[in-house]
Amino acid sequence: MQFFALAAFVAAASASTVFTVSDFSAACIPHSTQCSYTFGVIQPGTMETNPVSCQAMVSANTDGTLPDVKDGTCKDSSRTFTVVRGTDGLTLTVTQPITPSSNQSGSHLLANADLKMSNEPNAVVQSYTGPTSFDLAF
Repeated sequence: MQFFALAAFVAAASASTVFTVSDFSAACIPHSTQCSYTFGVIQPGTMETNPVSCQAMVSANTDGTLPDVKDGTCKDSSRTFTVVRGTDGLTLTVTQPITPSSNQSGSHLLANADLKMSNEPNAVVQSYTGPTSFDLAF
């Protein structure tokens, strides 16, 4: 019985919200070689009420799709973020140090269904059209 209680606790903890994102935007700029990711992030359950501003301006992929981000930064914060493309979409991960030797991270999948390609002449670029607020879980 104790094993099942522990397994249930681990399963619940694995879906815990680490951060909450607001005002998320990701888009490649038409007639440009750049793409922008911007959002605010807070850590729920703390005294934090004003979102930390995170952003990255990165070079677009040659096919106009949103690129990976390896070193996104958050203003006046130790938090950083990455975006990695996979078969199901883009995974946004926010990380912050909690001790000198360990980090806390939360992730969210930006599903392919929410990634749209424009169909403008000479400006075929991708943008995110899904929810602008969501939780990042570990």
